[in-house]
Amino acid sequence: MTGSLADRATSIMLIGPDWAMNMEICDICNRDPGQAKDVVKGLKKRLRHKNPKVQLLALTLLETMVKNCGDIVHTHVAEKDILHEMVKIVRKKQPDIHVKEKVLVLIDTWQEAFGGPQARHPQYFAAYQELLHAGAVFPQRPERSAPVFTPLQTQPLTSYPPSLRNPGNPDYQQEAPESSVGSDILTLRCVM
Repeated sequence: MTGSLADRATSIMLIGPDWAMNMEICDICNRDPGQAKDVVKGLKKRLRHKNPKVQLLALTLLETMVKNCGDIVHTHVAEKDILHEMVKIVRKKQPDIHVKEKVLVLIDTWQEAFGGPQARHPQYFAAYQELLHAGAVFPQRPERSAPVFTPLQTQPLTSYPPSLRNPGNPDYQQEAPESSVGSDILTLRCVM
């Protein structure tokens, strides 16, 4: 089932990414991690497609899965030669410029996010190093680019008044939601 979803999410008939389908695939993989292997296998096949549009859609789905599915996907990407396929795309004599740039951005972002050669998945760093040694020039990352992972909140939010930040505080007051029923009735009476 997920293989066919991956094919539909990367269909040549699509104008752009089908975000609902991509998120549905992520949800399926999160509910049943065994499905992630099939999706990654299907994406590997789609990365080999001759049409750059299909390749870009596959890269977008892969990026979405890496950001939303967790370690099971990170492991499959590292161990199922997806990174090798991505490196092969960049090393082609005349790769599609958009596909090449997307691959370079993803590999650069992932090698940094997964912690280099001593990390749990050193394959990401190895792919990065292979491309560096082959002469690939990685696009410069924007200063405020979004992280691959959303870090856990370690500090309390400061934009709320202190009494709202700490429900254990004796000054904490939870406001009751306002009811708009009365004003709606008044409005209805004025309309009639």
